[in-house]
Amino acid sequence: MKETDLKRAYNNVLAQAISTSQKFLFAGNLFGDIFVLSLNELNKATEEPPSKLKVFPQGSDVDINCLAFHRDFLIVGAIGLIYGIQWNEEDETLSTKRVWEIKIPMQVDAVEVPDVNSFYLCSETETLYAGCGDGVVYQIDLEDGRIQREYRGHTDYVHCVVGHPDGRIYSSGEDGTVHFWSDKQKEPTAILEPHKNPQLLRPDWGKWIGAVSVNDDWLVCGGGPRPAIWHLRSMECTRTFEYPGRVHVCEFVDDSVLIGGEHNHVQFYTLNGTLQANIPVEHTASYSSVWQTNPFNFMSIAGFSNKLHILKDFRFLDSKIDMYGNVQDEMEDEDQEDNDEDEGEDDSF
Repeated sequence: MKETDLKRAYNNVLAQAISTSQKFLFAGNLFGDIFVLSLNELNKATEEPPSKLKVFPQGSDVDINCLAFHRDFLIVGAIGLIYGIQWNEEDETLSTKRVWEIKIPMQVDAVEVPDVNSFYLCSETETLYAGCGDGVVYQIDLEDGRIQREYRGHTDYVHCVVGHPDGRIYSSGEDGTVHFWSDKQKEPTAILEPHKNPQLLRPDWGKWIGAVSVNDDWLVCGGGPRPAIWHLRSMECTRTFEYPGRVHVCEFVDDSVLIGGEHNHVQFYTLNGTLQANIPVEHTASYSSVWQTNPFNFMSIAGFSNKLHILKDFRFLDSKIDMYGNVQDEMEDEDQEDNDEDEGEDDSF
């Protein structure tokens, strides 16, 4: 099997990010490749398909677990490592050199290097929060690359970290908890354990919490337990959602909630639990979503498949974009690969 065919069959996109200019989408996978799509191609008035994607390999030893974009840098979270690479918007190219990198410290009792699983970027304070496989959320100053603080409390690896500009941070993990943090306090301000709610527990799927999202007053989370909305002040569960699979994605999107995961659909719900949209996807599991409302509505949902699923009105699937097999100059590379295979054949008997 050719390398491209292998990657097409087993492509797994865990991370996406939108550039500061809101003109480009970046998608990174576990093969170490970063794909770039011009969003202007999706907003054309014609029916022509978008131009081919660009791909920037980071190396087969780089598992791209999470992405963030700050100023003109794409920030990559991999195994034990966070690094920044410069994006040249005029040329539409990513630098081949890492401008900076930060190594996640190994814990004394660690047996393996921790994954960097999730980013929350607070642009107002130039601060990056990284949720990692050692159960720690690291607060990093992007001005000097220094780890300013370690948020410790999870007893297993962190799946997701999100936050609010007022300094509130929320992290969810394999230990079945959502930790509430303040940048002004050392200990968690509160701990949520959804699996202890009988309405949410799904025993066959465990207690882990794969995704969390917040707005001013509400928190939504899910994983093994059913996804549900919680009031941030009272800590009461006010609504559950009947999403039928394990949850890896949940987001507040305007006045709706997006939920996705190990199911052949992603779903939009109202805040009171009414199903608004049931959108089919080709992913074995959906792991990543990014969206914007300006300068135009756009959402991309990615996961374990070779396609980006594109939504423009957040209620219907607008298009699907292939990744491998839809890359600039890819055919030339495949032709060269075929030639190399032919030259390597042994015609002797």
